[in-house]
Amino acid sequence: MAYSISSGIERTLICPPTINNKFKEIIYCDFHIKFHGAQNLPKMDLIGTADPYFRAQIDDGQIEFISSCTVNTLNPIWNEEWIVRNVPSTGKLFVTVYDKDDDTIYDDYIGNFQIDLQPIENEFITIYGPGNMKRGVFELTIISIPRSSDTLNLRPYMFDGPVRFSRHSSLTAGRLTKINDERLYSTWEIYLKRIDIYFDKHKKQKYNSSYQAAKSIFEGPMSHAVQSVIKQAHRVLYAKHTTNEFGLLNSNKDLWNLLIDTNTYNIKPCVYTYIIEDYTWRFSETGASFFVDFVSKHALHANCSQTVYYAGEFHPRPIGGWNQYDPNEAFDWNQWELVIDNGSGTYAPDLKLLNKLKDLLTFNFPHLNIITYDFKDPKLKSSIEACRDFAKSPKSKSTKTLKYLIRSPVLH
Repeated sequence: MAYSISSGIERTLICPPTINNKFKEIIYCDFHIKFHGAQNLPKMDLIGTADPYFRAQIDDGQIEFISSCTVNTLNPIWNEEWIVRNVPSTGKLFVTVYDKDDDTIYDDYIGNFQIDLQPIENEFITIYGPGNMKRGVFELTIISIPRSSDTLNLRPYMFDGPVRFSRHSSLTAGRLTKINDERLYSTWEIYLKRIDIYFDKHKKQKYNSSYQAAKSIFEGPMSHAVQSVIKQAHRVLYAKHTTNEFGLLNSNKDLWNLLIDTNTYNIKPCVYTYIIEDYTWRFSETGASFFVDFVSKHALHANCSQTVYYAGEFHPRPIGGWNQYDPNEAFDWNQWELVIDNGSGTYAPDLKLLNKLKDLLTFNFPHLNIITYDFKDPKLKSSIEACRDFAKSPKSKSTKTLKYLIRSPVLH
């Protein structure tokens, strides 16, 4: 029987009829999980308090959520949300809390807990550390959300929002490359909804064995050593730090805000290298000298995964082209378009799937203007050259007076 607590939230699972499986009948449910915060966490260092974050998993890592990092507190407030579709009604949620340590590879383990995925509201759950020691409490809400016709046929453990981003800024270490570069480089990671609805996870794009650079990474006696260097660089570039920027992307405007040059308050004219893997779209500026030293920028973003959903490059441009753009004119988000391609020699993604990529991005960012090109299309080369030419011109240094052109609000 359904019953409610203070705010009237139903504690009944709202699930579809049983779905036949060749082994047994499974009931699937949809969940909206709200991670409110934690209280009374222990100090993990002699000096200061803690910089806590958490990792949440469902059913032994079938799907994972990594939170933002709060700074200098033993009572963190996250207020982060996670929507997951088609979870077995017997599903379990496992949460592990850490203290971020920017000066070491490994973060301090605070504790964890595991609960059944059942509706609860503002429940305080004990966090247990080593030796079953109590290490504070975690506040959590789990809502069983109604099923709809467009979600009944989704694959199990489907991430369905909200769309989130993290921006990682890393001081590159000279030991990783021969260029001894100590400048600040940024990588972006965006969690996209329903990726494997648009791309079949059983038919990912495998590395291109006909491409020598890819072969040097994944084949031959030196491949292990090459992969070790690339994976080390990936850890540096995507490391979780207390200085990382986190936020939600609720519209195409929020996405464009990520590409703003904060020095000029204009969209930055540059080309980005990207891959789509698991639940994320990862990218960085293509021309940054740090990345040039690697045999494959795409393998770097993919952490040497042999397969990805898709890969290539993209760049922003005003509708009508960079040649016609006047940065001093009134800014209009709808007058911009994202030009995206399949230009990855490492993975050589199927041209036939380029429209699938467009559909995926449009689903996640409604009203986003997207233009797709095959990497061999002369129109793409012309567009990239115009973008880079504008970046070198005095116009690109013009400062926008509209101060509302700032990044999306961050979570902390």
